[in-house]
Amino acid sequence: MGFFQKLGLLLWKNITYRRRNKIQLIIELLWPLFLFVILIAVRHSHPPYKQSQCHFPNKALPSAGTLPWIQGIICNINNPCFQSPTPGETVGQVGNFDNSM
Repeated sequence: MGFFQKLGLLLWKNITYRRRNKIQLIIELLWPLFLFVILIAVRHSHPPYKQSQCHFPNKALPSAGTLPWIQGIICNINNPCFQSPTPGETVGQVGNFDNSM
């Protein structure tokens, strides 16, 4: 039995199954359309806005230790955006967490 014959039988079986379960077919067709309409509604209600370049303060990763990691999360909880580069973005500087306590 060739590949195309198997594919044809599988498609025929799928179409027969879909014809017998009309409610399931309608749900399978309408559900993605419903989600797409929700995405369109959200996009129109909240249009995108242009924002200039944004620099965020650096945060310690869990590998730096538990205390610096939690301090980085708590101190930057509102995640501020700065127009100029932050001190942690200096070239060659690994981090500025030395005096964080």
